Amino acid sequence: MIKLNKTFLMVFLLLLLSFISCKDNEVESEGEGGNGIIVPGKSIEGINLGDSKDIVEQKLGNPSAKGWTDGIYRSWLNYEYEKGSHSGLSIDFIDDNNSYGPVDVLTVRTPYNGKTKEGIGIGASLNNVHKIYGKPKNELLQSEAHWIADFYCFTGKKLEIHYVDSLITTMSIGYFIPLEQDTLSSCK
Repeated sequence: MIKLNKTFLMVFLLLLLSFISCKDNEVESEGEGGNGIIVPGKSIEGINLGDSKDIVEQKLGNPSAKGWTDGIYRSWLNYEYEKGSHSGLSIDFIDDNNSYGPVDVLTVRTPYNGKTKEGIGIGASLNNVHKIYGKPKNELLQSEAHWIADFYCFTGKKLEIHYVDSLITTMSIGYFIPLEQDTLSSCK
């Protein structure tokens, strides 16, 4: 009888261990992102903040267009994906003396159709975003143009959401290297 109980206990523990291991892998892979997945504060399409140009090209291929983006406090070298499943994705690399530094900002706009695990993506409503993520850290309003920008923080990185007529038109995550001067979207 004791031998049977030990065997039963051993089988039970092995089953329990495999069940727990599978659950952890699902959570881990879900958190990693991938095609059509936005992970606020971390990645879009499996491209993580901080990834190199080589990693981006390995995962997504060559961009449709390359260029520069100038900001108030920093400038970037930019990749635009305008065709295929990544269409509407823009990637800004820190400009390191005309050399590609790490991915600093990831942006999506129409026709991009990826979403967060909660279903937030281009075309989602402001009310739905506020139900899921709550009140933003900061908000900009442009009443005449029916334009709003919400700023959230996830894992110390901003999630910026732009709306026109209360529907999402643009989403971006970043900065990989914080911009202390940008107090509107700072995530300390």
